[in-house]
Amino acid sequence: VGRAAMAAALTGDVATAVNDLADARDQLPDPAPRGLTVLLGGAGAVVEAMGGALDRASRHLAGLAAASVAPDPMAAERLDELAVTVTAAGGDVDTARALLHALPGRPIGRGLLLRAWLDMRTGHLAAARDALAAAARTPVLRRDALLGAAVSVGLARRTGDTAAIAATWARVAPVVAGTDVELLLLDAWGELSVVAEQVSPTDRDLVVDAMRSALHRAGSPWWGVAADRWWQLERAVVADDAAAATEAATELTALAAEHPRLRGRADAATAWAAVLDGLVCPAAVDDAAARLADSGLRAEAAALCRGAAQRTTDPAATRRLLGAGRGLRPATGGSRTSGLLSGREREVGALVLDGLTQKEIGARLYISPKTVEQHVARLRQKLAASNRAALVAALRTHLEK
Repeated sequence: VGRAAMAAALTGDVATAVNDLADARDQLPDPAPRGLTVLLGGAGAVVEAMGGALDRASRHLAGLAAASVAPDPMAAERLDELAVTVTAAGGDVDTARALLHALPGRPIGRGLLLRAWLDMRTGHLAAARDALAAAARTPVLRRDALLGAAVSVGLARRTGDTAAIAATWARVAPVVAGTDVELLLLDAWGELSVVAEQVSPTDRDLVVDAMRSALHRAGSPWWGVAADRWWQLERAVVADDAAAATEAATELTALAAEHPRLRGRADAATAWAAVLDGLVCPAAVDDAAARLADSGLRAEAAALCRGAAQRTTDPAATRRLLGAGRGLRPATGGSRTSGLLSGREREVGALVLDGLTQKEIGARLYISPKTVEQHVARLRQKLAASNRAALVAALRTHLEK
């Protein structure tokens, strides 16, 4: 019954989870085995998270994970990984990533996919690819395959290669169609909805309907509504739909009045809505992008700066916004490169690691493909790389955290 309560909570069926949890507690022997009380405590923490007490639930789960009992092999999820998932669902992806990387032992299965997801969300794309490749070498459950699908399409989306995006979606669409929405992974479903917006309006509607049905069943907790509105904004950006962006921004701003942790996303949504409407305020974009980056969403912050730069007619504002966007990439371990590579070479090298072509790098940095080619040639010379594979390996050593 305790495991059933946990499973119900994870799918957002809060009423069933609460009833199952009460039944399980009524059946507890006295004294109760420690492993059983830990399991029920974990289920209770997930119910707390569904109701909006994300910080408390995350701390509770982390404490339970540290209990000196063996993990339940039949439980729906490990409690330490669940603590990470709850932290990420609350919008603090940087902290979630740090927690996951601090867990003892080597991750396997779902842990690898969580690592890939959080690496991708925080802009560490090469690390995300490595974790996704490692996860692909081990069998995973269907619910975990959904997370892998979100990482796959997210990585394709971040290259800007429309053919790769369409091909990746075609490959993962069957997984998406056959999987129930886990509310704590609403952001993963949101990522899928943005890619579907680009390639298949029919699939987009199916994904969005599934997300909103899960939200409704869970009682529409504020954090879930906020996530849904954020992904509505992301879809509006892809579709260049100023009206949909304005609607999302308005609702996020209203939610932020009661939940200040949402202020960064609300400000970013407001800035995006203005940009899509042709009104670019560099100061507002700078501030909104900085808030996003502070929560770990550096790729989203950089995209806002680039979008604003493309729409302003003021050359000085364009330079300012592009510079701000370039400064929002994840920090790299630079002690070995500070005297070896120039700032521009580090930028180009980081995009090479992200898997972008020379044409895509040029478009991202607003330089010609020929100039990119020259930078890549210098990188190969400085890093003694005889081919692209050797260059990628050397860049990973020099630039990745």
